[in-house]
Amino acid sequence: MSKDELKVLIRIYKFELDEKQRKLVNLLRFEQALLNRKALLEERFKQEEATANENPLTALTFGAYVDWHVKENKRLDRALAENGEEIVSMREEIREAYLELKTVEITQENREKRQLDELKRKINNILDEIGLNSHRRKQYTKTEKKDS
Repeated sequence: MSKDELKVLIRIYKFELDEKQRKLVNLLRFEQALLNRKALLEERFKQEEATANENPLTALTFGAYVDWHVKENKRLDRALAENGEEIVSMREEIREAYLELKTVEITQENREKRQLDELKRKINNILDEIGLNSHRRKQYTKTEKKDS
């Protein structure tokens, strides 16, 4: 795999991770909306109960309201449970996607480090060769001066 292929793979993994995080945010928002709906339902129930206690005519329909309220509460509880499972699942997917991304990023960093080390080694070899050649020339010119 070339250097560029890993960078492309990193971008893909980052995109996938971002998409999963967006989905998680949407799931969390939906959960909050369900919790808000449940709180409003409780508040409305208290209001209906108070109205039924004050007015005997509305007390006749309060039983039907209680039945609806119980069904709606159960429906919200099921939706919260299902959404909670999706949140747990999405968090696990995010964790796995993050691990995959980190693995590729570390591989890329190690590859770049090896390439940099190899480049430094080559530069040092060239500088050593230049130094040796320079030293040889100096030695050669000293011996020629002595011979002359």
